[in-house]
Amino acid sequence: MPTYKTAALVLRRIPLGEKDKIVTLFSRDKGKLRAVAKGARKPTSKLAGATEPLVLLRASIAEGSSLDVLSEAEVRESFPKLKADYGLILRASYACELLEKVMEERDPHPESFDLLLSTLYILQRAAQPDTALHAYELQLLAQIGYEPQLSACIRCDNPFDTDYPPVGYSPSRGGALCIPCTEFLHAEAMPCNATTILLLERLTLLTDAKSLAALELPTEALTEINRILRAHLRYRVEREIKSLGMLDAHRLGESQPEKVANVP
Repeated sequence: MPTYKTAALVLRRIPLGEKDKIVTLFSRDKGKLRAVAKGARKPTSKLAGATEPLVLLRASIAEGSSLDVLSEAEVRESFPKLKADYGLILRASYACELLEKVMEERDPHPESFDLLLSTLYILQRAAQPDTALHAYELQLLAQIGYEPQLSACIRCDNPFDTDYPPVGYSPSRGGALCIPCTEFLHAEAMPCNATTILLLERLTLLTDAKSLAALELPTEALTEINRILRAHLRYRVEREIKSLGMLDAHRLGESQPEKVANVP
């Protein structure tokens, strides 16, 4: 069988029989692909740790008739700081699943590979991980043509300025709304703050890793950004993103102060 070598991130793995795994990889030059890792469920296998999610590989893969076969894998990065924090694991897992859901098989997107890899590194040192994650969502959506329209009203196309601010968002149309159009589309429009739309624009364009890692947004703005992006994604990602429910539940727990039991 012909073989090829590629840099790849492990997005997901499922068991195959008692000894093997099927891994979903995102390769920089091959795109999303699935491969069988034979014997990878054995503790002594060289492929055991290399075929777990959130691992960067240099992989040697043999082409198969239905599934490729992962024959060798050299771990280049295992992101230990991510895996030491449950909240970061959930955010990183969501980033991987979102990419998996929006990408077609064997459709190379090297810029999306670079974006995910950069985001995993940023999450390890981010002052506010959700800010970095929302920047990833927005930039990934822009790469695949699903980005929100934020600089002009999605309905009338008039550009926003200080005298003509956005005050609403239409998830179904995919963009911000001016005052008249928010009133016209009141049944579907989500009210939002003009500052939030400006922050969404900023996160879409901000690619400097150091700046993203250091950026912290007000809690109210972060909550509204999350609400807008959830609604926007629901109209554009056809398949359920299972990790999102767990992440949202964890965020809710993070936002609640711990209750101290009364000790008599």
